[in-house]
Amino acid sequence: MTDVSSSRPRGDPASAAAYIATITTELSRLAENHGLTTLAYILEMARLEAKSLADDPLAGSEGGLTRRGGGT
Repeated sequence: MTDVSSSRPRGDPASAAAYIATITTELSRLAENHGLTTLAYILEMARLEAKSLADDPLAGSEGGLTRRGGGT
C-alpha cells in the first residue's frame, strides 16, 4: 500500500478532501481484494465525493463541508 501519512492536509477543506480521496482509494482496493464488495462500493462512493470536493472546493460551501458543524 501507499504511505499516505506524509501527505496529510494542513488546513483547508479541499486539501482534506484530496487526502480522503487518496486513502479511500487504498481502502476500497483492500476491501475489494478481500471480497468485501459492499464495503468496497461504499468506500468508492466516498472517494468520488471527496474527489469532487477536492476538485471544486466551492461545491462544499452550499451544503457539503460547511453545513455539518451542527448549525442551521
